[in-house]
Amino acid sequence: MVKYQYEFPLDKTGKAGAVKPYRGEKNDFVTPVLNLSGVAEILTNAALKATEAYSQLGQDRLGAVLVSKVKGWAYADREGTLFIEESDNNNAWTTTAAVNVAAGVLTATDWVYLSKRYYRFRYVNGNLQQSEFVLYQSVGAGEMDVRVNEKAPLQIDFSELQTDDGRLKVEAGKTFDFVFHENAESAGEGAALPVDGTAHLLVEVYGTAETSEVKFWGKSMSGQKLPIRGVKSDDASSASSTLGKAEAWAFNIKGFKEIIMEIASITGGTLSIKGTVVS
Repeated sequence: MVKYQYEFPLDKTGKAGAVKPYRGEKNDFVTPVLNLSGVAEILTNAALKATEAYSQLGQDRLGAVLVSKVKGWAYADREGTLFIEESDNNNAWTTTAAVNVAAGVLTATDWVYLSKRYYRFRYVNGNLQQSEFVLYQSVGAGEMDVRVNEKAPLQIDFSELQTDDGRLKVEAGKTFDFVFHENAESAGEGAALPVDGTAHLLVEVYGTAETSEVKFWGKSMSGQKLPIRGVKSDDASSASSTLGKAEAWAFNIKGFKEIIMEIASITGGTLSIKGTVVS
């Protein structure tokens, strides 16, 4: 946890936030050095007339060091209000934070995280003229410049993701079965599987044929048949065709347009080739 420490000019009696700071035996004015770790920097100590306002010049926080947050401190012998304001263009300003400053009390804002390019401190005096007034700022840097305003949460429309009774829709991965050949007795390409964005295919080859050969093809954008290699489930061997039966083969089919399990030859019986597709 970062521990911030603040230094304020003191008068001879040790009163923080005095209009006339005291240093040793001298009465000259002391301005603390700005430090991004949290040391306070004086902005003004000019007393304000009744209802008069002080406005800091707009500060560009996108300088050599990104200023991510600011904090204000004010002391006056008359009550007033301290504002932290932000702007996208250094012209039109909106209030991000405000705090009432009671007479004779050194008052601080919370740390305010900035979301616009420019910031400034503005102080509006009450109905009585001041004789003492001092305003400080502290700035912080080096934090991630992303946050959510609890007063204005992210707006997410879930209407398209909900059922009529308000439950959230969950789309499962696409899985379906496909028949390339059913009890085929002769050679042929059979049915072509449209890939349609799916990714994996498990194919089972079985039947009563005495001999057979099955070739594995994929069709790409050009429409040409290209050999694809499958992995046999029982021994993890790979091939682009098979002479066996009672086998299962796994394929990665991402990017292809169609998959074909061609029966190149068959004798003495039938052959079936079926698959399960998973997205």
